[in-house]
Amino acid sequence: MDITLLALVGMVLTATAIAFWQGRWPLLYSGLKQAVLTLKFIWVRLILGITLGGLIQVIIPSNLVAEWLGPTSGLKGILIGSYVGAVISGGPYITLPIVVSIYAAGAGVGPVIALLTSISLLGIQPILAWQIPLLGAKITLVKYAVCLVLPPFIGLAGDAIYRLLTAA
Repeated sequence: MDITLLALVGMVLTATAIAFWQGRWPLLYSGLKQAVLTLKFIWVRLILGITLGGLIQVIIPSNLVAEWLGPTSGLKGILIGSYVGAVISGGPYITLPIVVSIYAAGAGVGPVIALLTSISLLGIQPILAWQIPLLGAKITLVKYAVCLVLPPFIGLAGDAIYRLLTAA
């Protein structure tokens, strides 16, 4: 069994025990009901996002991903990953399958970390839909300008740390 799956099962069992201990069956039932409501909301989006990720794997040639974002792409790959993420929109059920498919197609760790950072910090959709309307243009643009330089550094640092951790 995959260690990640094992950890998730452990966390679910722990949360189940805590919920039962705190409120017995009513609290446990309430938590399971919330899980079902979340699943009802997200299941179609999740299936579509995973399907999109799979299609991206077969549409974008692996050699192109390796050339642009592969482990040997260096700073070029990290810069591409750093700013492509700004135009990938949608929640994690859309963006994560896309990133997973790019990684599976041969992208390196640094470009993938830069891409994930870019999606989080530079995504255009949340800026237009939430940040400017709720916070105003000035604070949003200042935040964006500051965040614009972060993804390449985080990609480089992430790649270096990953290499250190996997060197053994």
